[in-house]
Formats: sequence, structure tokens, C-alpha cells
Amino acid sequence: MDHTAAPRGGRHRRRGTVRAVVVAVVCGLIAGAATAIAQGMLPAWLSSLANSSGSWTLLAFLLALPAPTAASGAVCGFGSLLSMLAGYVLTDLLRGYPASTGLMVFWSAAALIAGPLLGVGAQWLRRRPGTRAALGLSSLCGVLLGEAGYGLLVIAQSTSPVYWWGQGLVGVLLLAAGAGWKLRGPGLVVQAVLFTAAVAMAFVVLCTHGPALMVLVP
Repeated sequence: MDHTAAPRGGRHRRRGTVRAVVVAVVCGLIAGAATAIAQGMLPAWLSSLANSSGSWTLLAFLLALPAPTAASGAVCGFGSLLSMLAGYVLTDLLRGYPASTGLMVFWSAAALIAGPLLGVGAQWLRRRPGTRAALGLSSLCGVLLGEAGYGLLVIAQSTSPVYWWGQGLVGVLLLAAGAGWKLRGPGLVVQAVLFTAAVAMAFVVLCTHGPALMVLVP
């Protein structure tokens, strides 16, 4: 028996974890800074990209995929979203636009709650079969479709519907691609669709009532 195999495997996972977390944090900082700079500079039909949680969610999910374990995926999801917020706030601060406490509290809470869920979801989609893969896929697609629905139904008068239709299409395509990649059998596909619908509805509810926190906190 090779007694060095387990320690080497442990070291390999630790290196993979550190590498994945560092990449997630660095990319998050860059994405947050780019979001702050892009606000007000994008054309009207694309301007919601710099104000959409869908773009940050998609990036956090992708950054968590290379992590070696579900736990490290959760750390990557949280770290990437928190660093996106930090990059955004710091960039705006350097430009003379200090962020409100409400905004920081709201998005810090979102990073704490949604980040680990997205990270674990990415790992479940990549490594786990069956229902957990369906849940992992829905954690991303539900947010994309939920925000697209919110954009079209609630804030269509102040934003371009073109972007929301595009984001909704991306959500549907990712759901179909993920189902074709990991889900075997119509039962699991139905589960993924139902889970996605539940996440989308929950997102709309949170998006409708969550900003009240930004008003209550100075």
C-alpha cells in the first residue's frame, strides 16, 4: 500500500482550493471595478448589464466550477461575490461616489447567502448525478430567469427589454445545455425545470422586497 497517496491527494486538493479561491477573488475584484466603470457608459439596450445581479451570479458560478470540492466551491462563490462588491465600492469611492451603507449591507448579505449556494450548486452540477445536479443547475438558471422576469414585468419602463429578453434566453439555453450534459432521463429534466421555476419565483420576491433594507439602513 502506498501511504504517500493520501497525503499527496490532500496537498493537491489544498493547492487546488487555494488556486481556485485566489482566482475567484481576483476576478471578482476586476469584475466589480468593471461594473462600476461601465455604469453610464454602455448603450441603452445593454446598460442593465452593469446593474444586473445576473451577470455577477453567472460569473460566481463559473468561478466556483474549477474548485476541487463542494466546500471550496462554496468559498469561491462567497469570495467572488464579496470581492465583486469590494471592487465596485472601491472603484466608485476612487471616482468620488461613496456607496451607501444600505447597498453594502444588502449585497454583503447576498454574497453570504447566495455565494455559497451558487458555489455548491456549481460543484453539484459538475460532480454529482441525479437530483443534486438538477438543483445545482437551477441555482444559476433560476436567478437568470427570475431577474429577467422581474426586469420585463416590473422595471420594463425604466430599462431596455432587449437586455432582459437576452438574459432570459441565456438562462433557457444554459438550462437546456446543463440538462443535456448532466441529467439523464425526463424525470430529472422535469425536476430541473421545477427547481428553476421555484428559484426564479423566490428571486422575484426577494428582488421586490429586498431593496427595502437599503432604504432602512442609512
